[in-house]
Amino acid sequence: MSIKTIDPSASPEWSALQNHYTVIKDTPVKVMFDQDQSRFDTFSYTLGNVLFDFSKHNANKTTKEHLVQLGQACGIQEHYGDMLSGKPINHTENRAVLHCALRTPLNKDLEIDGENINEFALKSRRQIQKISDDIRSNPQISDVVHIGAGGSNLGPQLVCEALKGLQSGPRIHFIANIDSQTIRDLFAKLNRRTTRFIIASKTFTTAETMAAAKMAVNWAGDMSAFYAVTAAPEKALEYGIPEKNILPLRGWIGGRFSTWSAIGLPVAVALGYEQFATLLEGANLADHHATSTPLEKNIPFMMAALGVWYRNFWDYRAHAILPYADSLSKLPAYMQQLDMESNGKAAPVKTGPVVFGGVGTNVQHAFMQFFHQGTDIIPCDFIVPVKNRHADPVMQKSLVANALAQSRALMNGKESAADEPHHSFSGNRPSTTILLPELNAKTLGILMAIYEHKIFMQGIIWNINSFDQWGVELGKQLARNIERALIEGNLSEKHDSSTENLIRAMLKME
Repeated sequence: MSIKTIDPSASPEWSALQNHYTVIKDTPVKVMFDQDQSRFDTFSYTLGNVLFDFSKHNANKTTKEHLVQLGQACGIQEHYGDMLSGKPINHTENRAVLHCALRTPLNKDLEIDGENINEFALKSRRQIQKISDDIRSNPQISDVVHIGAGGSNLGPQLVCEALKGLQSGPRIHFIANIDSQTIRDLFAKLNRRTTRFIIASKTFTTAETMAAAKMAVNWAGDMSAFYAVTAAPEKALEYGIPEKNILPLRGWIGGRFSTWSAIGLPVAVALGYEQFATLLEGANLADHHATSTPLEKNIPFMMAALGVWYRNFWDYRAHAILPYADSLSKLPAYMQQLDMESNGKAAPVKTGPVVFGGVGTNVQHAFMQFFHQGTDIIPCDFIVPVKNRHADPVMQKSLVANALAQSRALMNGKESAADEPHHSFSGNRPSTTILLPELNAKTLGILMAIYEHKIFMQGIIWNINSFDQWGVELGKQLARNIERALIEGNLSEKHDSSTENLIRAMLKME
């Protein structure tokens, strides 16, 4: 494999960026606009009518050149070659990373474990279509409950909520946590005779998912009402799921990159298979752009490189996702997992930022005060669907105007009299603006896949594996021992003093 094992900060390209930072750091972005009348054209890109504007960032043409040189030195194109050829770039688990194959036909002869990847993807799509069509055409099915945690939940839930205006099938509900109160409250609203369940777990052993599934089985009392999406079909079959209701996954489909697989079944159920296929089409367009466009014109590379620029040279520690549409309310949580679970890894340099966010204009009355006048600077992404056929036209324009006003205020700031420091805004606070002509399956597919490629490219530059999550596994292992102590009511295993005393306190409270 061509996976590099170098410390990027030891490269001459990194040193060049460090020197460039000392030159550019005191030049406000608004001054850069005065210096370069074509700045917007230089720093904005369009893909499938989705506009990505990077002109409000602390970067000029020289910055871009240095960032491109860093990306080339870190072997971004070579890493993509390895990924698309099926090499195990998830090296800690010895797995290929081929979620792109679910939406983009790859080498027709590419095989993993003796299975043709394209044939699997085609077979999976046909199975998704058949099962979703069967559920949608059955008048006896009113509700479908999707049970899954993490990547098996966040992606499909984001899509279903973002495109709920297109919903034409049964009502879709999502269970991700093992909060029995919430699960019971949901079941109280459903009819067990007209409800179906999807259990989504790659291993079919995920503790939270299987605990919720057990409650669902006890409530429903009929295994024919259950479907499973898993890479362990034998476990699903043993659990009692009918074989015809089991949709397969593969080890090369990572959880947080799995919406494009059978994990996306609730999307096809809620919106229809054609909408699911259009989502894949948008992602396919992003794949083609990411893998074939030179870095200097590559949208996810620009997003990734600016993130590295701020994290490692400006020491900005957070990044905000700010969609200006209530239907995208799940996007910050989706991006939080995609980014922090992928790139929250140890390395010789600082890696992934803290990712958070919320929906505009709500955030303007919450944490945006901190963005404008706080002592930390937080780069942010404004995601703005321009048209909304379901909205009042005037109110929609007001919503869009607020997004543009916030990005402008962050950049320009405001000077005040010396005796009114509370009216002073320093400005020079960077942001990206992403304009979607309309939020639909295609533009959402583009957006989600572009962010996926951004994360991978950042992982390449930081020389980390963006596709494992061993920190998650450690917590799960410890939880099993603590759960045993709480259930059995004793401390048969040794824990640290704090944990032991907390367990004792919990047992007394029961």
